[in-house]
Amino acid sequence: MSADQAGRTPKGKMMGVKVYMLDDQVQTFNVPQKCQGVILYNEVSHRLQLLEADYFDLEYLDEKGICCWLDHEKPLLKQVSAKDPRFRFAVKFYTPDPGLLEEEYTRYLFALQVKRDLASGDIPCSENTAALLASYIVQAELGDFLEEEYVDHTYLSNFKFFKNQSEDLELKIMEYHQGHIGQSPAEADFNLLDTARKVELYGIRMHEAKDHEGVPLTLAVAHMGVLVFQNQTKINTFSWAKIRKLSFKRKKFLIKLHPEGYLVGYSKHSDTASKIPTGYYKDTVEFYFDTRNECKNFWKKCIEHHAFFRCHIVKKLPRNRTRVVSRGSSFRYSGRTQKQLVEYVRENYVKRPAFERSTSARSIASRSYGANKSNTSTLNSNYGHNSTSSGSHILEQSPKETRDTPSVASTRLVEKAEVHDDSSQSASAGSLSEKSPRSQRTKAAVDNTYDSPPSTNKQMVDRKMSAPVFSQLHHPEIEEHELSRSSEVGNIPEILEEDEERTRHPRFRSPAPDYQNISEVAEAMREEAGVRERPTFTTGVQPERSEPIISSPKENGHVSPLPSYSDALEIEQQRSQVQSVTTVTTTTTTSSQRYIQDDDEPEPLPPPPPEPLQEVNSVSPSVARATKKYPADRAYYIAKELLMTERTYKKDLEVLTVWFKDTWFRNAASKEDVWPETLMHLMFSHLDPLYEQHCQFLREVEQRLAFWEGKSNAHLNGEYRRIGDVMLNNMEVLQLYINYIEKHEEILNEIQNAQRTNRKFETIYKEFEGQKVCYLPLNTFLLKPAQRLLHYQLILTRLLSHYNNDHNDYRDCYEALQKVKEITSRFEDQVRHLENLQKLVELQRDLVGIDNLVQPIREFIREGCLQKLSRKGYQQRMFFLFSDMLVYTSRTATPTLQFKVHGQLPLRGMIVEENGSKMDVANSFAIYGGNRCLMVAASTQEEKDKWIEDLVEAILKAKEQGDEKIKFQSLKSNASSEGLDSSDLQDDQTAALSGGEKQIQHRANTTMHVCWHRNTSVSIHDHYVAIENQLSGYLLRKFKNSNGWQKLWVVFTNFCLFFYKTFQDDFPLASLPLLGYSVTTPAESDNIHKDYVFKLQFKNHVYFFRAESEYTFERWVETLSSATQSAKRTRLFERLESSQPPNMIYPQ
Repeated sequence: MSADQAGRTPKGKMMGVKVYMLDDQVQTFNVPQKCQGVILYNEVSHRLQLLEADYFDLEYLDEKGICCWLDHEKPLLKQVSAKDPRFRFAVKFYTPDPGLLEEEYTRYLFALQVKRDLASGDIPCSENTAALLASYIVQAELGDFLEEEYVDHTYLSNFKFFKNQSEDLELKIMEYHQGHIGQSPAEADFNLLDTARKVELYGIRMHEAKDHEGVPLTLAVAHMGVLVFQNQTKINTFSWAKIRKLSFKRKKFLIKLHPEGYLVGYSKHSDTASKIPTGYYKDTVEFYFDTRNECKNFWKKCIEHHAFFRCHIVKKLPRNRTRVVSRGSSFRYSGRTQKQLVEYVRENYVKRPAFERSTSARSIASRSYGANKSNTSTLNSNYGHNSTSSGSHILEQSPKETRDTPSVASTRLVEKAEVHDDSSQSASAGSLSEKSPRSQRTKAAVDNTYDSPPSTNKQMVDRKMSAPVFSQLHHPEIEEHELSRSSEVGNIPEILEEDEERTRHPRFRSPAPDYQNISEVAEAMREEAGVRERPTFTTGVQPERSEPIISSPKENGHVSPLPSYSDALEIEQQRSQVQSVTTVTTTTTTSSQRYIQDDDEPEPLPPPPPEPLQEVNSVSPSVARATKKYPADRAYYIAKELLMTERTYKKDLEVLTVWFKDTWFRNAASKEDVWPETLMHLMFSHLDPLYEQHCQFLREVEQRLAFWEGKSNAHLNGEYRRIGDVMLNNMEVLQLYINYIEKHEEILNEIQNAQRTNRKFETIYKEFEGQKVCYLPLNTFLLKPAQRLLHYQLILTRLLSHYNNDHNDYRDCYEALQKVKEITSRFEDQVRHLENLQKLVELQRDLVGIDNLVQPIREFIREGCLQKLSRKGYQQRMFFLFSDMLVYTSRTATPTLQFKVHGQLPLRGMIVEENGSKMDVANSFAIYGGNRCLMVAASTQEEKDKWIEDLVEAILKAKEQGDEKIKFQSLKSNASSEGLDSSDLQDDQTAALSGGEKQIQHRANTTMHVCWHRNTSVSIHDHYVAIENQLSGYLLRKFKNSNGWQKLWVVFTNFCLFFYKTFQDDFPLASLPLLGYSVTTPAESDNIHKDYVFKLQFKNHVYFFRAESEYTFERWVETLSSATQSAKRTRLFERLESSQPPNMIYPQ
């Protein structure tokens, strides 16, 4: 259905349509009587805010009692009666892999459908399986099993899981329920779907028919093809790959097979097997229905299932209504295919607000959505089902499709989101405060830095907050933390009321769009990235629009103002004159605004802008600041880079020495023996002196830059236009760095031991990692001091390259560089070892199903996404290459979105084969390890080359190692888990999710998740390059729909850009992972007429940033290129120069 057709809403008389929802509620929709079915479908989707709407549809009973799906392209009144139109909202396409469902809400709706099917008997299964399914329903609705409350099975008597529910079944359900302790409702839903999908009749709807000899059969259609049943037993399957054409003629349903034929025999277990010839080939199979309408209805369902699961894209062919004599049905599937839906969701995904879960399962399916036949339609059957008595549909195949599986798995999946907004995790009143522990001692430093009115408490935000059910009911010890990070309830308009006195203040009557963009950088960037909030369906009166003066809801319920307008915008001036500009206003408001938390005290002014910039936005001249002249010396900008990165380094140290220590102090005050005293003493006895010395060094650098910029008469003396002496004086801190690096591995090991032996410490540790101030994994902050020395070395090297030998700053810089080099060269191998250890620890946390990943001799080499061939076709898998093994995983659909290990291959004896005859996918190659063979495909030729090169090099090194070094005991099961039964998979997942991991939202900007979404890979070499290229400073970001520029504090680290309002913010407002992006200068078509602008682009996501000087511009482009453009290395085996045949076999 085109957007044009979907958007047309005919005018005229309205009618009320009742829709029975999956939670058994009845909702009424007012639609025009003459509208097409797609109008009603869109209304339902919008009200539910469904992103993955194509899995669902509306069904109804026709006058003959046949259950039909809504035809989107047919008028509504040609399908149901206008007297009492009723529909039921239901799952239409049962996906075989619940992991493909991105949204928790979609999985929740699927779970409701499974509950309904279980209660109605549509999922026949054994008692054990039925009890297990019911136990997940109980876990999702009631939470953990409580022995003091649930004394016996009678607490289940209010639930109606099955038609014939006995006490024995309830006892089994209770037994399974006891084993689900710790699972959140979302995890219980996923486990319910994962168990249900393994039931043979999951999603199967039977249709009675007969074969050509009159033998009673039942037909069904599913994701794999057309199924034939006899007495509830499947006796045949016609897969999509073998079907050439589907058609019907009156009551006869025909399946035309490909010329090579298809085996049309029934099972030997069939009661009528003796009547039916077996083992013969036939190119057309016929079945007969009782009526033409039943035949056509099943044919339409087959057409839709084939299009959704099998096709890459469906051609939009308009229905021909001009023919006098019809040549058959013109029905075609009009929605998205599963491949299109997966790509659409990953490009347009945005975190859904918390939704209210229904408890309707206790009385599910208690009433019928259908009407009596006397009250339904008076239309004849031909009118209700089109006028044709026959139809056909040729099943087109993709050129690359040669297997019997849905093609959605054979295509790579694109990114999920471009910008990850942390601002949506605003804390509500009374929740756990994230106010800085150092606020009292820093208040004086930031007080009265600009003229602005004090904060008032009269601003109100009409916004409801909700917390996960499990954190309220069963986890009181973390309830406050969970509440502070909960999502906001959808469909609640944000009403901002501002104090009347503040409204009259001239400094706060600035243009609304600027305030909106300053406080909503994440929302603006999400909009550009194509990740928008879905529209909210409303039926009431829209609130009156007003000029939004954005403020921030604080943890204590108070609201503080934003900085003044002149401080929020970067004021530019051309070299010749100052432009006069006008004020621009707007009244646009959105129903999906996000709020950014501000500090309680006013923030100091950011550093003044450089000289060669022009005015950013529309501001009255009375507000503009006077232009300041800056030194043009390149050494000044190198020193300024030192200052900017030192400010970020200070914030990173404070995560450990202020925030993490404060958590320790609060725990000590509670007199709970949770934190190991040895660990705390070991950590802070080395970090605290470093932090104190660094603060002193930062003050000296700030003072020197202030003199250099001419903020005092000291600039008249040239001795202040240098930085080498300040750095040389700071070299006494090197001994503190030596002590810390020597103890770093011991600190990391103590943390790991404490997490293994002290469950309470592990919980608090992971809860701290979930706070917004900890924007990277905590172990990453422990590495920052060792990495800082490398940056000092780079700064001093650049200064020496710029200076002449006779420069007054040359000697100090040279001496300081020699001292830093001595330390960096001395500890180079140890630092590399620590970085590898930190990476292994991070992977150990995020991989489910593997133990003891951290080994002394194991080295990380590469992680990335490849397509792996399985029974379902090529499916996306995440691969991890280590020095001794290759591990492949798939992402789970749990809230933490961890990766479940499916198998591993040892590198000893491994063979890599390229361009085999069996491979029909571009950029594919084979990996042979032991008695296993993996057929994989990379996204590009370059990715393939990287994997093959690293695999070959790792195989050669593993071959050189002795057998005593080969340890292969880390995986819980050496065999691939893709072939295990359901109980094994379930036990592994339950065990993996029973810890504290499920309480912490996953960090979507880590390299693992970014590689998954963008189908790329990262090597340890790339990590080393990224460590040497960390940068921070102020940049101007161009607004999408205007010529304005917004000033942001930007930090680049770990392949990701983090955005702040100022360098004093405690946590980022948004983040932008850069893997896969390109860094270029704007093209002429971009219409950017400014200097020092660079362009970031990934597919259709484009951002423009502006630096303050030529040096800063070069540094940002150089640094970002290190993350966005992977190093292109020469292949160890160059195909063009090799004398080997095309089918190359690498070392074994």
